[in-house]
Amino acid sequence: MARRTTDGKFILSAGEIGAYVVCPEAWRLTQVDRVKQKRSERSSTGEQLHKEWAETVDESFYLSRGVRIVVLLIILTSLLVALN
Repeated sequence: MARRTTDGKFILSAGEIGAYVVCPEAWRLTQVDRVKQKRSERSSTGEQLHKEWAETVDESFYLSRGVRIVVLLIILTSLLVALN
């Protein structure tokens, strides 16, 4: 919900503005009327899928970093062997 500053101006978060742009009625229900949304099985499934996806992305970043280090070590070793 919008907050007021000490001088009386309203402050809206980016999330509130985004929620309003997507669906003004849903924003009104949650922010003005304080209606709680019911969690559906689909949203729980979606959260679980998102969590699994995020873990996969984290693992991919970790593995790609490892591959870069190994490739760099191979190149450095090749250069050292070529110089000798």
